Amino acid sequence: MIEIFIDEEKCTGCGECVRVCPKGPRIYRIVEKNGKKVAEGLDRSFCIGCTTCVSVCKPGAIRLVRNW
Repeated sequence: MIEIFIDEEKCTGCGECVRVCPKGPRIYRIVEKNGKKVAEGLDRSFCIGCTTCVSVCKPGAIRLVRNW
């Protein structure tokens, strides 16, 4: 199983993770929390572990951990 961690302090809510992810809106969505847009993880079971989201996240807010 892959764990997806999103640092809401670093996240800018740009949506690049949703755009580049092969499974996109099944895994990520952009929500507003405390007046700030941030990415939120939905269903990590769809994640294939490609790390594309990590590589395009300019503020470095996404981290994947493979637990297998």
